[in-house]
Amino acid sequence: MVTSADSLEDDVSAFTDVPPLSYVDLQRDSLGYAIKRAQVRTYGILFNVLGPDSLTPGRMTALSIIATQQGINQSVLADMLGITRAGVVKVIDSLQSGGYVRRQPIPEDRRSYSLEVTERGYAELRRLNMLLREHEKQIAAKLTARERKQLIALLEKVAAE
Repeated sequence: MVTSADSLEDDVSAFTDVPPLSYVDLQRDSLGYAIKRAQVRTYGILFNVLGPDSLTPGRMTALSIIATQQGINQSVLADMLGITRAGVVKVIDSLQSGGYVRRQPIPEDRRSYSLEVTERGYAELRRLNMLLREHEKQIAAKLTARERKQLIALLEKVAAE
């Protein structure tokens, strides 16, 4: 009996056994291209749902992390976002200037700040949550609940280091 895992292995080995430059059908056989196409579509829908004046996806993620981990410092946030310390300073500066977060000095480490979400930040997160539910509904419209969970699990495997 051939399982779906066996057929997947056959598909992958068939791809790796092809001589260089003979494989060029990116539209049908490239996982990376399929992921990129899905990303472009989902971002298009996201920006349409959120509108032109919304936070960027990176800033939304940062705000969400800070809300779920009140008191997180900038270094830990940078690591979680996968960006440099200088990059996280720009993100926090933007969120702070919008009134969404505030920096609090850490008494035992005068070079670091803990981060807290403000009331305005929580209000923005509630607004974004409603909009993101609509976004999720639109991008998963052609998937069953089981397929959606499976796709998320598979993409997590691809994204894992």
